[in-house]
Amino acid sequence: MKKYIVATSALLVIATSAFSQGFVNFSGGANAATRISTNSVPGGASTGLTTATAGLYYYALFASSTQTSVAGQTTAISGTSTKYVFDNSSGWTLVGIAANTASYGRFAPLTQGSTSANQTALNADNSLTVQGIAGAATANFVCIGWSANIGSTLAELIAWYDNGGPQGWLGQSGIATIALGDGGNTQTSNPFGTGVGQVGGFTLGVVPEPGTMALAALGGASLLLFRRRK
Repeated sequence: MKKYIVATSALLVIATSAFSQGFVNFSGGANAATRISTNSVPGGASTGLTTATAGLYYYALFASSTQTSVAGQTTAISGTSTKYVFDNSSGWTLVGIAANTASYGRFAPLTQGSTSANQTALNADNSLTVQGIAGAATANFVCIGWSANIGSTLAELIAWYDNGGPQGWLGQSGIATIALGDGGNTQTSNPFGTGVGQVGGFTLGVVPEPGTMALAALGGASLLLFRRRK
């Protein structure tokens, strides 16, 4: 009888531990105010929503129970910046990866069967588990997005940004502060929305900006002309 009680207690501890993890719905665009745009000038006005061709943009969601900003940044940014979460990741944990869907400006988490580096284990309600933060606890979230020509993984994005790869689109959301779902009576939370503490859609800005590329091309042409005259 004692063995039975001990075994039951152990199972309850395991179940409670698993149940205590928080859950979040990582998707955007159900509300028009949460759809993602692109622009042609970093920091400039958006020029349109992301394409309706699925898989051309990727997104990564990060969570933190301690950080309230990314290197002091709390609002959305796009294009060139030193305040992206992948360069200032202390205290931030990657929750999952998403991709744009076949609807303009919308995205949803990748499921099992995607590229191995981007596999995301979805719960029954399509939510993601936020490791290390309990259900119903308040957490801060930030999302980054980038164009697929940069790469499909976070590691490829970082390598591209550090090494000055080909022109692409990059942006980061503002900070969202929400209470996580608990898999029970508390509904799965969504950091993207129009409520207090949630973030709306953000803009992916072109990197490097066209002006920089034009100057680089002009510099190259001048060098070529100099060599010919010589």
